[in-house]
Amino acid sequence: MELTLFPSDKQPSKRCPNCSVVKALDDFPNNRATRDGKATYCKPCHNQRIKEIAQRLYGGHANFLRIQRYGIDTEAFQEMIQDQNGKCALCLTKPAKHLDHDHASGKVRVVLCFSCNRGLGKFGDNPLVIRNAIAYLQKSSSS
Repeated sequence: MELTLFPSDKQPSKRCPNCSVVKALDDFPNNRATRDGKATYCKPCHNQRIKEIAQRLYGGHANFLRIQRYGIDTEAFQEMIQDQNGKCALCLTKPAKHLDHDHASGKVRVVLCFSCNRGLGKFGDNPLVIRNAIAYLQKSSSS
């Protein structure tokens, strides 16, 4: 890919082969494997291509991320939800939609609702903090 300069401000630029527009290098994602350190396609074209690949090969971006991060495809994810009767494993009331995992090991645990998943994250997955929160709630509700 040939680098060019914008005539007005002499900024390095290059042409995106997908949209055929000459853009500043800042308009291209970083890629350490290339000579200029930038990806072949501009950011919008790059994102569009990645989205199309994720849809074609994995059935969507969410499934692509679950497979990449946790090794769980849509079928296994849906099976986990079904095993929990569609409900969050913690509150047992809201729909299970968010895959929970141990941040230290990466091991998948269960499927939670947004609130419970967020709550665990806010407590830093720390059992001591969660026990302290339980003690606090029990103490304050009995007074």
